[in-house]
Amino acid sequence: MERYFDAHRYAANWGTRRLMLRVPRSSVDWSSLERCFVGAHAARLTRTKDHALIDLVSETDEPEEDDALAGSLVELSPLRAELMRGDMRPAYLSWLLALGAGEIDDDDEEPPCPSGLAELTAAQTAMVEFLRIDADLVAASAQGSAPAVRGDARVRSWLEALSAKEKDAWLVRAADHPDLPLGRELLRAFRHATSAVPAQGARRTARDLIGLARAERAKREEAAALRAKEAKAATEAARAERLARLAGDLGGAWSKLEHLIEASAYDDALTLAIDLRDLATQSGAEASFAQRLEALRKRQLRRRGFFDRWKRASESAARAMGARRSEPT
Repeated sequence: MERYFDAHRYAANWGTRRLMLRVPRSSVDWSSLERCFVGAHAARLTRTKDHALIDLVSETDEPEEDDALAGSLVELSPLRAELMRGDMRPAYLSWLLALGAGEIDDDDEEPPCPSGLAELTAAQTAMVEFLRIDADLVAASAQGSAPAVRGDARVRSWLEALSAKEKDAWLVRAADHPDLPLGRELLRAFRHATSAVPAQGARRTARDLIGLARAERAKREEAAALRAKEAKAATEAARAERLARLAGDLGGAWSKLEHLIEASAYDDALTLAIDLRDLATQSGAEASFAQRLEALRKRQLRRRGFFDRWKRASESAARAMGARRSEPT
């Protein structure tokens, strides 16, 4: 990496994930970058003669399949260009990686919070997923982040406000070095000049962010539980309505079941049979249901495929019922 390559992605099925990025030192603000890399292992920054080498590692004890990994190198490599444009979000996310790994002291202050943490780019989102950075920690950090820079209007206004001497310096640089990516340098200078500087004492500590992340997690879990409860209620209401329609035409439902079995439409037939069974259970007509199903079986002896499925479904339902009864209340 120090000599030849700009990006490296590594993943092992025992849980290790690693991302390395190399950027030219001349294309980044070293002092700002350095503030984000204070961890011992998870997020490291190495200074070479011409480059800054970023080394990010995520570890877990749970084995995983390779095809379950998020974040290909194609998705992650734009992080280099973002850093060279002065976007400090990848560097700040690296600090959050170290914080989540327990490598930051509780009283340590966060580095300057970049704008746009609530609106990550596709590459930054892939970075969060690939390195398993705590999403609740990212959301907590975003509370102190200004909106992302959008469009060219602010950049143009900044350029127009430059002094004649500063504009001449940029023109001379363009003339003397025609191969330089001047647009990227201008954007980096703009970000550096317009980045928000926190008020004295306003920067949050690692302890503050962890507390905010816990609150975010509790809020997210509460919202997820509410959505699950609403979805369950909607499912139960739809099922109750379906069973009520069946009860209004029970003979027709049994005729439909037999036609589905004759047509080998076993999935639809099994769903209907389960509904008829549950309707019988609700109305206390289990014996009648069993008699009609046995009569149907005798008429359709050649359709063993359906009745094998019915047997497996009934056994599975019985096991689930037994498990629910054994749960402590």
